[in-house]
Order: sequence, then C-alpha cells, then structure tokens
Amino acid sequence: MADEYAAAVAAPRLTAADERHWLLRRIHSLSGIVPIGGFLFFHLFENSYVLRGGALWWKETEFTRTLPLEIVIEAVVLWIPILYHAIYGLVITVTSEPNVTAYPYPRNLQYTLQRITGALALLFILFHVLTTRAWFYMTGIETNYARMHAFMMNPVILTVYIVGVLACVYHLCNGIFTFCITWGLTVGPRSQAMVNRACMALFVILAIVSVATLIAFRAPA
Repeated sequence: MADEYAAAVAAPRLTAADERHWLLRRIHSLSGIVPIGGFLFFHLFENSYVLRGGALWWKETEFTRTLPLEIVIEAVVLWIPILYHAIYGLVITVTSEPNVTAYPYPRNLQYTLQRITGALALLFILFHVLTTRAWFYMTGIETNYARMHAFMMNPVILTVYIVGVLACVYHLCNGIFTFCITWGLTVGPRSQAMVNRACMALFVILAIVSVATLIAFRAPA
C-alpha cells in the first residue's frame, strides 16, 4: 500500500494543457470514425451501384439528393466534424516529430502515411466538394452520371480521384486501428497486431472496390 502511494505521488501530474490535448485527441479520434468514417463507408457503398450501370446508380443515390433540410444536415453531420478533424489533424501533423527515416519500423511508417494521407484526403475532399456539392448549390446543376462520366474520362481528374479516394480509404482503415488503441480496445501486442492486419485487409478490399467504381463511371451511359 505504501509503495502504491509512493508511486502515485512520484507520478507526474497532467497539466491543464495535457488534459485538454488528451480530450481533443480523443474527440479527433472519435470524429474520424463517427460520423466521418461511417459516411465514407456509406458513400462508397452508395456509389458502388454504378458497377451495375449508371441508371441504377442514379436511382439508388436519390435518397441523399432529396433529403429535407439537406444543407443543415450536411453541415451538422459532415462539414463541422470534418472541419474539426482536419484542423486538429493538421495541428498533430505540424507538432509531430516524425522519425521514420531513423527508425523505419512498420508502425512508424503507418503513422507517417496516416499524416500524409490525411493531408491528401483533405485536399481531395475540398476538390470533390467544390466540383460537386458546392457546384450544385451555386448553379443548381446536379452532378449526374453524364458529368461524372466526363470527369472520369479526363485522365488528370481520374488520377486525382484515384489518389484522393485511396488516401481517404487508407486514412480511415489505419484510423480504425489507431482508434482501437486510443480508446483502449486493443491493449496487448497480440490484439493490436490482429486488428492491424484486419484493418489493412479492409483497406485492400475498399481500395479495389473504390477504383473499380471510379473506372465504372467511364462506361457509356
């Protein structure tokens, strides 16, 4: 008992800044899964209908195009969480001290890729939103199959989409792995290794589906 008390007294106490960072880091981790990650899964699933033809894709995406109070729902469920996640993610990136070149371990490499794909995902999301949702709000013109087909027939835009979507998918899958560690769901090395392998397998599956979906938009209407 005396030893436990001595250890507690000797342990460094968290400062107010440390406690604030602890809380913000967990909110950042949670927001990456709910709602952002959940929406990404839904968005990939919704768009995968194009693999069965443009007409079916347009029909199955009608729900998200006809929501009441659409702008309000998007702002609360998506744009505010994405804005917070992006800003705090940039703070983490700027204040981090990467050492992957000195210690090229798999976890170090994953951490570096997480920071890189986060920046790429943010740039892609801005591009995607400006050319689709923001374009619709400004002009009233829907991004229908013909418009997506024109996008994907442009090799530059297709490359941007492939790189951007793969960055988003990797950032999410690796984020699930780090979420489990941050929230204490995987404590030991064995459980962390199992979840890591599962998340990387999920990345491969989603990457294949995502690229196939983008290529499918190149088919004639």
